[in-house]
Amino acid sequence: MIPTFPQSISLTITNHCNLRCQMCGQWSQEGYVRGNPERLKHEMTLADWKRVVDELVAHDVPDLLLRGGEPFMFPQIIELLEYIHDRGVFISIDTNGTMLARHAGEIARIGGMHLTISVDGPEAIHDEVRRVTGTFQRLKDGIARVAAAEEKTGNKIGRSICFTISRYNYRILGAMPEVARSLGIGSIAIVPYYYFPDSTGARYEQELHSLGCEAFSWAGFHHEDSGVDTEEFIRQLHQYRDSLGEVESYPYMPLNEDEYRAWFAGPQIPVGPQYCLNVERLIDIQPDGSANFCVDFVDYSFGNVREASLEELWNGERAERFRTYRRRQPLAVCYRCGAKYMSNPWAEYSLTTR
Repeated sequence: MIPTFPQSISLTITNHCNLRCQMCGQWSQEGYVRGNPERLKHEMTLADWKRVVDELVAHDVPDLLLRGGEPFMFPQIIELLEYIHDRGVFISIDTNGTMLARHAGEIARIGGMHLTISVDGPEAIHDEVRRVTGTFQRLKDGIARVAAAEEKTGNKIGRSICFTISRYNYRILGAMPEVARSLGIGSIAIVPYYYFPDSTGARYEQELHSLGCEAFSWAGFHHEDSGVDTEEFIRQLHQYRDSLGEVESYPYMPLNEDEYRAWFAGPQIPVGPQYCLNVERLIDIQPDGSANFCVDFVDYSFGNVREASLEELWNGERAERFRTYRRRQPLAVCYRCGAKYMSNPWAEYSLTTR
């Protein structure tokens, strides 16, 4: 039976970002935000987000995820964090880490949150992937300032890093445990990036057309192949595991070697579970207020929180139409989607860092 209210909550509070990461669906060369600046307009205000939080609290939602873009580019981010915390909700934040130094004191003062910081390798590789020189040093300084502020306040701030395995950095995966240690971080999640050739994009566009909407998100992940030498990747994976030591490898996407090989071999080879709990459990609210089931493929909106309550949207006809379709079969992009793992793992992980 479908819950009458979503159990996992993602608030994508802004599409603005200060980086241009090569593997990003929003801001890479073909990213759907970079290619359409209109998506930076009409973002909800602090008052709008507070109304969303109020409804979540009324339904006893214990935790939520804040995402971007870069969430710390939301102009009233500290006010929003304070509001969420004061309502008794635990906060997880996905961030590129470049603005942590500026907000470290407030983050530690507020407390009750976990930061997942994207790190793409040692300094030179990270900056190359992120397309902005000095990015690694900025996140390193920010993490250190959060740790120092945590000591002063006594409020625990959870910290982990996420390494996106892509054609741009897979050859240095084995170095990531040492990178984590250098940053004072005790937990890493590794996730493979998405890639879609034109043929997959065309199938996805046809599918969404049948559901009455335009498909645009896949183009941000457009590659004709993965660009990953699987044998070299497997060697790096072994080195990564052998050098973990005290660093935890958090199994957000617990793929085995055969599944990794399949993932990088082709975009339509099934990998992992083919069902998607997101349509039964998760809601993502985009910066303009539109609601969807998938934080990465946000094309299908089943309404807007500026016009209806979350509960009404979740139980509405448009949401059920998509659920019915997705229960029957994965969409073309679903074979290379990591968002389907979100419905439980990130929420459970956040609870361990309180």
